[in-house]
Amino acid sequence: MDLGLVLVPGFYYEFRVGSQQRNEKTVILDGMLGKTDKFLVGVLLLILSFGIGALYIFNKPDYVDLVEAEPELFLNAETLLLHFAAEDETFLKAESIIEFEGAIKEINTKNERVTVLLEGNYPKTSIIICDMQPNQKEGLEGLGPTDTIRIKGIFKGFLKDAVFLNCVITDRKTNE
Repeated sequence: MDLGLVLVPGFYYEFRVGSQQRNEKTVILDGMLGKTDKFLVGVLLLILSFGIGALYIFNKPDYVDLVEAEPELFLNAETLLLHFAAEDETFLKAESIIEFEGAIKEINTKNERVTVLLEGNYPKTSIIICDMQPNQKEGLEGLGPTDTIRIKGIFKGFLKDAVFLNCVITDRKTNE
């Protein structure tokens, strides 16, 4: 007795038992997959979805071109620091693009990184830390403490100070 699987036109499977003719005892599965086939299809779909997700995550650009990007919010340094002093955690979301203006407290160029510290009038202990993009060094020349500057950056978080990364100068103002 031999058991064979035959593909019949119409896309369904037919088992033939022994050497019986087609019109005798046959079992039609109507295209249904067995448990093993369903498991393999499920595993393949799972692997495919993880692969597509990984491609999406790892092919994202490392940074956003902040010169062209539209900010989600525009603030002055004092208002920004007041919200953080009031512990308003829902005020800004991490990774949001914010444009802000404030008085320069210090410009730091250690370790080949340019960092601008902005201060507000309140609270005196908090500042805004702006880690600038490398191509912004020329725009900071000639600026010093108490000069006003407008910066756009990606908000990363707030502990004691507000931290912004990949910052660019959007409009330069000096107190003259």
